[in-house]
Amino acid sequence: MASKRNYVTTTEVDELVGSGSSTDLQISEAEEIIDAWVGPQKKHIDQEYTGRASAGAAQAITLQTSQQNIYDVDYFKWCQVEIIGGTGAGQRRICTASTKAGVLTVDSAWTTAPDSTSFYKIYQLGKFPRYHDVEFYSEQSPSTYYKSIPEAVKRATAAQVEYIAAMGDDFFKTDQADKQSESIGDYSYSKGGGSSTGALSISKLIAPKARALLRGIKNSIGEIVI
Repeated sequence: MASKRNYVTTTEVDELVGSGSSTDLQISEAEEIIDAWVGPQKKHIDQEYTGRASAGAAQAITLQTSQQNIYDVDYFKWCQVEIIGGTGAGQRRICTASTKAGVLTVDSAWTTAPDSTSFYKIYQLGKFPRYHDVEFYSEQSPSTYYKSIPEAVKRATAAQVEYIAAMGDDFFKTDQADKQSESIGDYSYSKGGGSSTGALSISKLIAPKARALLRGIKNSIGEIVI
């Protein structure tokens, strides 16, 4: 299993914050909060691709014929591959590699392997990599996409995982997140007020250290940026 957005691995979190016990579920939660905090970004893949598979395998799926030999190697890497109809419907995996011929390898074996009846949806869940976090290298064959996650996002995600562990799951699930200030061990924080109805805002959930790390990435004006 991997985190949903692949911003950082458990090994990287442990190296960055010395956790030693981070989980993919914690990272996925941290990634979701980071995405909500940074605001609109220009994703590398900002549309959905749908179609009926031309073939399937234990840990792969092949795009329909009209989508083959169009997208160069690893264009779909780190995208979500969701089967929404036909054989294997209801499954979702992360693409770990893709070929120009349209074969997408996923991160773990399908419970039910897709086939030519399977209808798929492919999309980039996270806001990273952004358009300019991807290099397209065409000087050698095959032409290949190389993707990276900004270092600030990696470090911020690790800081958010650490914050989640320090605050405890209840902080993110109950009205504890409405507290305006608190000290827990080495953590001390203060927060601005939320809405008049007491609804939680993402600013109450983001780690102070993550805010600082993402200062140059956060989009506060609502415009799509690259």
